[in-house]
Amino acid sequence: MKDLERQLEQSWITNAEAWTQSVREKQIESRKLVTDQAVIQEVARHRPVKVLDVGCGEGWLVRALAEKGMEVVGIDGSNELIKQAQESGGGIFYTVNYTDLCNNPKQVGDQFDAIVCNFSILSEVIVPLLQALSGLLSKQGVLIIHTLHPFAVTEKERYEDGWRKENFQGMGEGYQAEMPWYFRTMSSWLNDLHHAGLRLVHCKEPIHPQTGKPLSLLLTAQKAADHEN
Repeated sequence: MKDLERQLEQSWITNAEAWTQSVREKQIESRKLVTDQAVIQEVARHRPVKVLDVGCGEGWLVRALAEKGMEVVGIDGSNELIKQAQESGGGIFYTVNYTDLCNNPKQVGDQFDAIVCNFSILSEVIVPLLQALSGLLSKQGVLIIHTLHPFAVTEKERYEDGWRKENFQGMGEGYQAEMPWYFRTMSSWLNDLHHAGLRLVHCKEPIHPQTGKPLSLLLTAQKAADHEN
């Protein structure tokens, strides 16, 4: 598992330039069609003042939310991607990997009205991360997780938790490394939220406009009453 986690983290360093190009040139169809606007709308629905974008990449979501008047902090474990984000502006950016974040959550700020993880929770063990993020929320703050819909990625594979590989086919050119990532069933997502002291308050399944099938899953959670400060 540790080897796969290291490969996952390294892939974003190796592929930083290619990923930035894919995002900024809008080369990923699902994002153009549905998922980019879906996450923006879900964050905006809660009217947050202060937002944390976890796994912000080259910073597109930070910029989009800042344009709506939000104060946004973006963090990512890839210094290469953070450099791209800082050059484009829109918010405050820090290079922080998830291990360091769990050890010292408040280094990135505190009392966020919304924390968003946009396709950025890809590891096997995530409860410590969710707990750390929960501790950074304001009293009525929300944690928004946007991920691949479990039903959208299991047509040819068993519907069970486990490591998968992303080769970035169809997302643009220049990718030099595959990315291992950990697939979760719907029940695993819900159970992990519960174990982290969070309660689900809203669920949305953005749909592909042509196929009518779900492309992604948006889970919005808050601190459970017995875990509030």
